[in-house]
Amino acid sequence: MEAPKKLIVSIIRAEGLKHMNKFTGDHPYVRCEGKRANGEVAAKAETKPVTVGDTLNPVWDETMELEPWQPGEMLEFTVYDKGLLGSKTEGKAQLPSEFFYPNGFQGMLGIIGLPEARLCVDVQVEGAEREPSPEQEPAPMTYGAPEASMGGSRSVPQRLGVSILQAHGLQHMNNFTGDKPYVTCEVKRADSAVVETRVETKPVAEGDTLNPFWGETHNVEPWCEGESLEFTVYDQGLLGSKTEGKAVLPSDLFYPQGFSGMLLISGLPHALLHVIVRPLGPSVVLGETLVDPDASKKKKKKKVKVGKKSKNCC
Repeated sequence: MEAPKKLIVSIIRAEGLKHMNKFTGDHPYVRCEGKRANGEVAAKAETKPVTVGDTLNPVWDETMELEPWQPGEMLEFTVYDKGLLGSKTEGKAQLPSEFFYPNGFQGMLGIIGLPEARLCVDVQVEGAEREPSPEQEPAPMTYGAPEASMGGSRSVPQRLGVSILQAHGLQHMNNFTGDKPYVTCEVKRADSAVVETRVETKPVAEGDTLNPFWGETHNVEPWCEGESLEFTVYDQGLLGSKTEGKAVLPSDLFYPQGFSGMLLISGLPHALLHVIVRPLGPSVVLGETLVDPDASKKKKKKKVKVGKKSKNCC
C-alpha cells in the first residue's frame, strides 16, 4: 500500500442551486469527504457558508487540505444549505480517484439530485508525479467544453475512464417485476470489423429506480480519436430488457480535455444521464493484438471485448 497523501482541494463556485430556506435565506456551504471502498469516511473538510450575494450561484473560492488520502479513495462533495435548525442537503457530486490521481482535476461536476446544478472544483495531489501524455498535455477538464479535433492520421488506441453515476427522469416500464435499469457504454466504430468495445453497469433493483444511482467506473479500451461513445439505458425484465433511451457523446466533447456533466436521453424528453469521461493514455490490451484498420477487410470480426471494471470507487 502506498504511503498516505495530502490533497489540495479548492471549492470554487456552484451554479443552479435551489432555494431551500424561506425565513433565514440560503446559506450554502460544501463538505468534501474522502471515502474508502467500504463507504467509511477517511478525511473531511468544509467551506464557510455563503451568506451574501447570489446564494443560488454561490462563490466560495476556498482551498482546503484533505489528509490522509490513499489512491483509490473517491471524493464526495455534498452541498448543504444552513438554516436556523440545521442544514438541508442540496445534492452531492462525486469524483472517482482515477479522475484526479496523479494528474489532478479542474472543472465542473454535475450535482446529483439537481439536474441543472454544477460544482466547480480543483483537486491536486501534493507531491504526485504527473503522468506525461503521449500526444499533448491535457487541458483542464470542463463541463462539455468542445476542443478542436486533432488532425493527422489515425491516433494510437487509447484507454478511457468512464464513470456512469446517475440518471434522472426515467419512465416506468415493468409493471410486474419492477424497474431494474442499467446502462451500457459502447464505442461506436467507423469500421465494423474492428474490435467491439462495450461495458455495462449492474441493474439497480432497489430505491428510486426512476432516478437510479449506479456510481460505477469502468475502463473502456481500445478507443481511437474520433470515435463517439453511445450510452444506452435499459430496463431489465423477466423476458429481456426494454430500451429506455440513448445518449451519444461525440469524441471532441471529451478528448483530450475530458467531460463531466449531464447528457440528454433521446426518447425521454426530460431524462438526463450523469457521466464522467477522462482519457487515461495509450491502451494496453493484454493477450490481444489490436486490429489494423488498414487490414480490416482481410480479417474476420473479433469477439466482443468487454472493458475491465475498476475497483469500487463510488
